[in-house]
Amino acid sequence: MKPDYAVGQSWTYRTRPGEEASRVAIRRIEREPEDGEVFHVSILGVKLRNHRVPGGLQPAMNHAAVSRGTLDASLLAHDGDADGDESWKDGYAVWRQAYDNGDAGIFEIPIQEILGYIEMVVAASGEVR
Repeated sequence: MKPDYAVGQSWTYRTRPGEEASRVAIRRIEREPEDGEVFHVSILGVKLRNHRVPGGLQPAMNHAAVSRGTLDASLLAHDGDADGDESWKDGYAVWRQAYDNGDAGIFEIPIQEILGYIEMVVAASGEVR
């Protein structure tokens, strides 16, 4: 039976070690001709290594576009309502424009792997001086 994912939900998920309090917030659900259901989520309460932020750790990934398969492989339990933070909308706007131009897609890997991938991309972008 497929879980009934809905906008505004908060979920526990298979986290990375040390991020057990992290949650996934479902912000928006869309249907795209190429990708089907696309879930726009925030990943909150993480320790995302990012040399571009003070202290080197980013506490959230405000926007990620993911497939149902990503959620099915990652989410564990519905954990109430998500916060009302709307900072995800900036990342969504950037993604939407890139997606419409054919320059972005959606993640189809588990959430903990998305976080590792983002850390790798940020690290490869070099130190800011």
